[in-house]
Amino acid sequence: MPEPPNVYELFGSPTLLNLERSIKAGEVPTAEELAAVLEANSDKPLPPWFTALLAKSLRGELHQRRGRPKNDGLFAVARFAIAEAEYPRYLAWLQKRKRTCGLVGWTVIREQHWWTGPPHQRAARIVTARWLKHMSWRAFLTEISSK
Repeated sequence: MPEPPNVYELFGSPTLLNLERSIKAGEVPTAEELAAVLEANSDKPLPPWFTALLAKSLRGELHQRRGRPKNDGLFAVARFAIAEAEYPRYLAWLQKRKRTCGLVGWTVIREQHWWTGPPHQRAARIVTARWLKHMSWRAFLTEISSK
């Protein structure tokens, strides 16, 4: 019966377990990470999945995904959920304001970048300016309409 791995084997960076966990999470290892794992585990027999991965890397067949990596962290998900919850509130307020007194706005907010367009655009611009600075208002509307 093999002995259980110690804490360094579970969480240390140049280990096979940590590399396998990151690959299952969808990350593609760099050449430096592969070299570190190879050096750290040179005294043990290497598993077949690692040798296949190393061969792919040496042939140049191991590539990162194109584009910006998706940020699915806890804070990003929470910020989007807050923005998604506030959008209907701002939209209702702007629609009511348009019916009652118009969307001209106060002097202070007339010149703001988010105070242009119809109510649904303004609500999306306000929400993204407050909670999702990395996202455009169009991307926000696309994201919530696709759910």
